Amino acid sequence: MKVKGNRRYRFNNRRKRRGMSILVALMVVSTLIMLASVGLKISSDEAEITNYDLYAMQAELAAESGLMHAATALGGDSSFASTVYGTMEVTFESTAEAAVTDPEDPEFDERRFAFYETHITLNRSNNTGRILSTGRYMGVSKKLSAEIEKISPLKMKKAVTSYE
Repeated sequence: MKVKGNRRYRFNNRRKRRGMSILVALMVVSTLIMLASVGLKISSDEAEITNYDLYAMQAELAAESGLMHAATALGGDSSFASTVYGTMEVTFESTAEAAVTDPEDPEFDERRFAFYETHITLNRSNNTGRILSTGRYMGVSKKLSAEIEKISPLKMKKAVTSYE
């Protein structure tokens, strides 16, 4: 029985092609895995950005509440120049249970509260002043500032975001 040299060459050539196919398949699979991991990283970053935006919005609302608290205090007593602190409950659920407000309590959940600190400074010589309110929520702070055009009766300019 004679073996033709051509058959042997074809057999080795098929093995080489099969090996090359496996190599190409591995490269394609690894490229797809890399693309999938990049996509997951991007969506994870987008979720973080969305959370930060929501936290910043809540912090700004807390700062606005501080401005309103200060304006109310000045409306009642035009000589009120002090620092006002406050807490807002952040919830979208209608539950009857009372929120735990003591940070030392193990049941305390910081996501349920936004805080503000508002400084009122008055310039009695020209009957003007300034209110600076800082709102905080989940580690994000926002500052709002409002100029007081006239203390009595109270007249304020529009609040602006402060970058001090």
